[in-house]
Amino acid sequence: MSRLIAASQPTASLAGSTAKRRTVLKGLGAAAGVTMAGLPVGSLSPASAQATTGPRSLVCIFLFGGADSFNMFVPRDHREANQGHATYSATKGSFAIDAGSLLGIGDGAFGLHPGLGELASIAESGRLATVMNVGPLSRPTTNADVVAQAELPQLLFAHNAQQKLWQTGRRLVAVNEGWGGSITSAVGQGSQLSSAFSISGSVPFLASLDSSYSRLSSTVQVERLVGYDASLRSWIPSSEGLEQVMARSLASSAAATNPLLRAASATMQSSIAATEALQAVTNETEVGMEATNPRELGGRLRTVAQLIANREQLGMERQVFFVGMGGWDTHGGQAERFPVLLDEFNRAVGAFQASLDAMGVSDSVTTFTTSDFGRTLTSNGDGTDHGWGGHAFVWGGAVSPGRYGTYPNLSTTNNPDEASDRTSNFGGRLIPTTSVTQYGATLARWMGLDERQIDGAFPDLAKFANRDLGFMTP
Repeated sequence: MSRLIAASQPTASLAGSTAKRRTVLKGLGAAAGVTMAGLPVGSLSPASAQATTGPRSLVCIFLFGGADSFNMFVPRDHREANQGHATYSATKGSFAIDAGSLLGIGDGAFGLHPGLGELASIAESGRLATVMNVGPLSRPTTNADVVAQAELPQLLFAHNAQQKLWQTGRRLVAVNEGWGGSITSAVGQGSQLSSAFSISGSVPFLASLDSSYSRLSSTVQVERLVGYDASLRSWIPSSEGLEQVMARSLASSAAATNPLLRAASATMQSSIAATEALQAVTNETEVGMEATNPRELGGRLRTVAQLIANREQLGMERQVFFVGMGGWDTHGGQAERFPVLLDEFNRAVGAFQASLDAMGVSDSVTTFTTSDFGRTLTSNGDGTDHGWGGHAFVWGGAVSPGRYGTYPNLSTTNNPDEASDRTSNFGGRLIPTTSVTQYGATLARWMGLDERQIDGAFPDLAKFANRDLGFMTP
């Protein structure tokens, strides 16, 4: 069963209704989003996005801690010696994955970690793209730029900073608007209920000055506000139900001259209406995913699947989701911990995609990965340390399969992709050869943003020659 938790900015109380599901969904009033963060959606006048056909949902899976993606996507028989398995193995040392155990995908030049069988199956069906060595950049960057500290992203190799830069697509930590929020603002919403959802609390990715998002959880039960459930009214010491009392109070606040009262009233009414809809959806919808620990990635993705299954009833032409999975900061114990993390990720991805396939919506849902950073190519003896560039995966029926971007040099000597002065000891941190802005812009274009809106969401995109990486079909 899916759950709901309280919001941050602004905080909204929760409410429910005993109304039947379709009646509730069709009868939504001014709803900005349950447990929402941001401004009321009803106040928006979003710019028109480019024409796209049918509903579309975008699902971001953020691997918190910095996933060692260089051990998730590995060369098997690459034509370039400094990008082949022998060089990879020499640099990775004891953490290298044997070429014979890799799950070959595509043309066989690269393979997936043996713990990613479900992702390999998606690749076999022609629906997986790998974006190689991607990370925050303000412009194309070389080793000389790193040595000169020329326009580098702020606070490189720091978890909180790089998580934010990945989610905002900028190089400055002070920016607070995420590219997921920019997408939501640009494409608008078919209903007044927010169509952006975080299943991991408050996140920069969905933050926007112009739109709100709902904060959901897979561990906290949706609770009805006392007085909005007829079965809970009998103890109220009044001949008038609490629902009527609150409605009158909210209406009075909405008409008040004090802007704070008006804002509070709008937020409360939005939460009441939204919870009525979301409670029915999350509590009554079966999506074919086996019961799992709600604290794990699979439990969170089950909530996403429920909302996708009901997107038309909710009046959502476009949806944007953020789902987090922690534990990827493998400084130590990587040999033991990494397979466990991959197992949870792999099972969740497989179950989620199977659910989408069964619903017949896989062509209109795109799932993609992000993380703080890639980890170092080299070992610290028991794990790997903070890096910069790393690989990302994108999958769904609208994905053009294959490899995108530029695979980096893996050598420990004279490596042009090394993020340090190459006269010093090799650190194994690689400069991204593809930027988050290019990655995000490609996804945003599929969601329907026009070029002007994409430039607004990704102001550094103009500095890169390739505005579209090509892994999405129109």
